[in-house]
Amino acid sequence: MGEKKEKQSFLTKILDISENLISYLAMVFLVAMIVIVSTTVFTRYLFNFTFRWSDEVALLMMIWFGFLGMALGVKNSVHLSIEFFMSLIPDNYQKIVYKIEDLLVGIFGSFMLKYGWDLYNATKTTVLPATQWTRGLLFIMFPLSGILIIIYSTAKFFGVLREEHLTIQSETEKKKKAEGEN
Repeated sequence: MGEKKEKQSFLTKILDISENLISYLAMVFLVAMIVIVSTTVFTRYLFNFTFRWSDEVALLMMIWFGFLGMALGVKNSVHLSIEFFMSLIPDNYQKIVYKIEDLLVGIFGSFMLKYGWDLYNATKTTVLPATQWTRGLLFIMFPLSGILIIIYSTAKFFGVLREEHLTIQSETEKKKKAEGEN
């Protein structure tokens, strides 16, 4: 039993480290996108000039940021779900429904991995006009985020990650507990 907990805590630490790395990477993409778009707007209106590469690089950053955010959303259970219907289900059946949800999200991740890889392979030989980078860079995040989604949903399914579903009711209960303790 203790060995199982040690493995879980080790896996949890690895998943938390991956979350931190992905979060920092996503922040870098977001900041780069903001700087590029702001600079483009500034130079366009002040100097009537834009960098040729700015739109392509900003698009690349937006796509990468979005797909990394999707993977992090799966890890932290902040993806879309309809909690109203879950509140109608008895508590002992809710765990089963959440396991089914984790399974379906993992299947979605496997589709992202397979078809994202196919899309990457189909576009990697063409180039973007302004930067001359491979068009595959736009689509490489599909399979990479698919891998992350599979890893995170599998970890949640097997209980390595603690399952916390954000609901208005749970947030209200947390607030009441915090106020009651103070």
